[in-house]
Amino acid sequence: MVIGRSLDFPEGVFLYILTTMLSRVVHNRLYNAVGAMLAIFVAAVLCACNGNDLTRGDEALRIGDYDRAVTNFSKVLDAEPANRDARYGLAIAYYAIAEDKERLKESTLALWERTVREFKILSVVDSSEKSKPMYSTSLFYLARAMLAENAQAKVLHLLDQSIQLDPENYFSYNLKALIMAGHGDIDGAKKIYAYIVTKEPKFASAYVNLGNLYWNAHDYESAWDIWSMGREALPQDAVLAKWTRIAEDSLKAMVYSGKL
Repeated sequence: MVIGRSLDFPEGVFLYILTTMLSRVVHNRLYNAVGAMLAIFVAAVLCACNGNDLTRGDEALRIGDYDRAVTNFSKVLDAEPANRDARYGLAIAYYAIAEDKERLKESTLALWERTVREFKILSVVDSSEKSKPMYSTSLFYLARAMLAENAQAKVLHLLDQSIQLDPENYFSYNLKALIMAGHGDIDGAKKIYAYIVTKEPKFASAYVNLGNLYWNAHDYESAWDIWSMGREALPQDAVLAKWTRIAEDSLKAMVYSGKL
């Protein structure tokens, strides 16, 4: 069947209609092709921009320009929220900013909250294990910052999550034991401190804190045992040296007085 032959058009009109139809088909195809090319071009430009912002963020992170790193990684995430590399870079940048504030003894609660938030999002878009240690440490710092603002803050769940992410984060174990002891769970705290020094014999705070529990209970011999054990593991530690000496003097005084 020939187009238009079933309709009663004069020959000139038929040719005009046929020409018009063909031109519209060509136009539509060209339009669609141009639209597709434009979409590809826009996507390429966006990818290039994202790539440039990501590169600038990495470079800023490398040289310690953390504020600029945050700015560039954020630009990438505005266009591509699930970009793993940008999310990881942003989390590290906030971590570094918060750590710098820690050294200056400034309030860091808001920064650690933001850092933990970024690591939480990262854990959704990245199933690898590489970010877990820093995520764990961020939770420890957040718990500590919350306690600095409010000594009664409920942070044990944060420390438990931190330990779950990184079972070798003994700082979180140590803080958890301190809180437990403060709440009266002395035996639970002792078990945690003993676990720490078994797994990490050079963790000075665990020796100091465990010895303190025995000292406060007037078990001076056990306190001296713990502190001297830490002293052997860490002969240069000034705090352990101090408390070992105090315990020795106390034990000598008790011997001389006939109390021991």
